[in-house]
Amino acid sequence: MLETGFPDRSFRVLQRDGSRRREAALEEFRERIAGLLALALVLAVPLYGLFSGSDFALVEESIAAEPTTGLGGFQPPLVNPQAVLSRIETNELSAADIRQVQTRLRESGFDPGPIDGIAGQRTLAALNAYRQSISLAPVLTVSRQSIGVLQY
Repeated sequence: MLETGFPDRSFRVLQRDGSRRREAALEEFRERIAGLLALALVLAVPLYGLFSGSDFALVEESIAAEPTTGLGGFQPPLVNPQAVLSRIETNELSAADIRQVQTRLRESGFDPGPIDGIAGQRTLAALNAYRQSISLAPVLTVSRQSIGVLQY
């Protein structure tokens, strides 16, 4: 066996096992060092605040948190109902809504292209042709407001 220069199979298995164990030990050592460094950083920030002569803050001061605002300074902001409703009731249509519009346009005799739930150029052209047939101005987008004229 030694004359041929090829090590025994069991030796290769032991060598691979030793290599794996060494890599696992190195990885564990790296993880422990990283944990210790993170712990040192977490402890260093408050200690710096205790022993440094200057005041420091981790976040910027807020105008609402100023001590000069008094007791009445922490009132909730006024609610603008129009802004809230405009965010809730958007003009955006879901794919199901667009498919329904495309189906309705096709039933009315206007070709919106494939009924795929995508408001593309053909859907917009069909909607504008429908609007023109009932004497309405063309629109630039397929929205809740522009499809309001379709009869369901």
